[in-house]
Amino acid sequence: MDDKTEGIVLQSVRYGDTSLIVKVFTRNFGLKSYMVKGVFNRTSKLRAALFQNLNLIHYVEAGKPNKSTLGYLKDVQLATVYQSIPFVMNKSAILMYVSELLVKTITEQEQNTALFDFIVRTMQWLDLVERDYANFPLFFTLEMTRHLGFYPKTNHEANFCFDMMEGSFAHDYPLHPYYFDANAAALLARFLNLGIDEACRLPLCASQRRELLDGLIVFMRLHAPVMKDFHSHEVLKSVLE
Repeated sequence: MDDKTEGIVLQSVRYGDTSLIVKVFTRNFGLKSYMVKGVFNRTSKLRAALFQNLNLIHYVEAGKPNKSTLGYLKDVQLATVYQSIPFVMNKSAILMYVSELLVKTITEQEQNTALFDFIVRTMQWLDLVERDYANFPLFFTLEMTRHLGFYPKTNHEANFCFDMMEGSFAHDYPLHPYYFDANAAALLARFLNLGIDEACRLPLCASQRRELLDGLIVFMRLHAPVMKDFHSHEVLKSVLE
């Protein structure tokens, strides 16, 4: 009997008239890429809707994908059906943001079950919650820095700035331009080591959310060079109200 693989769809790109190339972050095998043929044919057993961004799927792998060869999928099923994210504009915008963030930062074919479980858990939380989720992009981005190995040091004190190059708070402002001033640093410090419920209940105005998110994107770009062409945070302006 074939073993089912559990994966999160990170990206699907149309290939030719009827097929997709799909990137899947799997729980046990890291990042995989597959060719999915015929999904736009009426008679196909696999439908393109299965491969929407951040869908959690179970499937059987046919062939062995590697850096030079695409594998194939069969017996694909949705493991979770989102109840609200596809139908709530703000949540859909957050999904777009999270999806691009993951595509830009998950690049290695290595197992990372902690990151996989984090993505599944937080997206299910977003799907179920009805309010108080405007801080979700801030929480998710900060937690991604933890999984990528450059989570901010928790050494904040009053009137400290946050040096993005060093990833730590400091009394003296750095000579380079990559820092949060004392006010933004104090806001950042409030988020550190909070769970998702606590982080999303922190009271922030729209301008504070924008400032923090813009700064966190700069922080990510400094430590994860693949983030250079990241753009989807611009669509979150309506979410951060």
